[in-house]
Amino acid sequence: MNPTVRSASQAAASVLNGAKSHGPKSAEGKATSSLNAIRFGFTAAHLLLPGEDPAAYETFLDSWFSALVPTTMPEATSVAQLADTAWKLERLSRVENGRMLARLEEEVEKTDEGKTLALTRRAMEMVGALAMTVEAIPSPPKDFDRTSAFLSGVEQVVRELREVPGLPMAVVEPLAFALDAAQDNGETEQLNAASYENLGNMAKVVKGALAVKLAEEAAALGPVRERLAAEVLLLEDADLKKLERHRRTLETTMERQLGIFHQLRAEMANTTTENMSETQALRVKLRLVK
Repeated sequence: MNPTVRSASQAAASVLNGAKSHGPKSAEGKATSSLNAIRFGFTAAHLLLPGEDPAAYETFLDSWFSALVPTTMPEATSVAQLADTAWKLERLSRVENGRMLARLEEEVEKTDEGKTLALTRRAMEMVGALAMTVEAIPSPPKDFDRTSAFLSGVEQVVRELREVPGLPMAVVEPLAFALDAAQDNGETEQLNAASYENLGNMAKVVKGALAVKLAEEAAALGPVRERLAAEVLLLEDADLKKLERHRRTLETTMERQLGIFHQLRAEMANTTTENMSETQALRVKLRLVK
């Protein structure tokens, strides 16, 4: 047998023998090893990570078997390994894209437009919580302490609204006036029911105005993102560097696996005939995702 063929056979045997390795002995070691494998999943023994669809993986694996048509168990093992590596590369691309988008948003948040949107969103959340509270609890607080705490919370909402850039005071004042009236009526132990309800209604009005403002500001961030996108690609990012190292490792692995497969195919070329039904039988025998 020539050296090339022998190398391919030995590589295939190594693949099969590798499944017999025992790994860590202690329970602690096994747990640590398992977590390390799942952490990124790019070299994981647990190929499918939480949230990944086994049916999608099966379809992906089938496509590799259909394309390369292995007719022996060593070839089928090689094709399965190629598919596994390709699956990990696709996962890596999704992670890289997600990290790039997150990095872009980090830069957008530093802009004046991003800071304004953040203030608008925070104000909308606060006024929305006020409106929801009054709607969910239709009766005002029953004692002075709770009444005082409630009105203090409304005061904080009004202060936050006045700090939102570009928000007309005409939007804020109805809630501020409702607060003044509630405070005048809340000097006794119980807040006036009509004043309490009016606070909730004015909060809904302000929330509607903030929703319009938020939508306009979100749309205005489109050009900002486009301007920053190219700059983000040039930023230093430790996570992206780590992901790039994983990519190089996986690409090298796939290149080596392709070489093994082609050597095995050359070795068997004179003794086997490609047969789709045989390929499918090997596919079923080799791997079923559980």
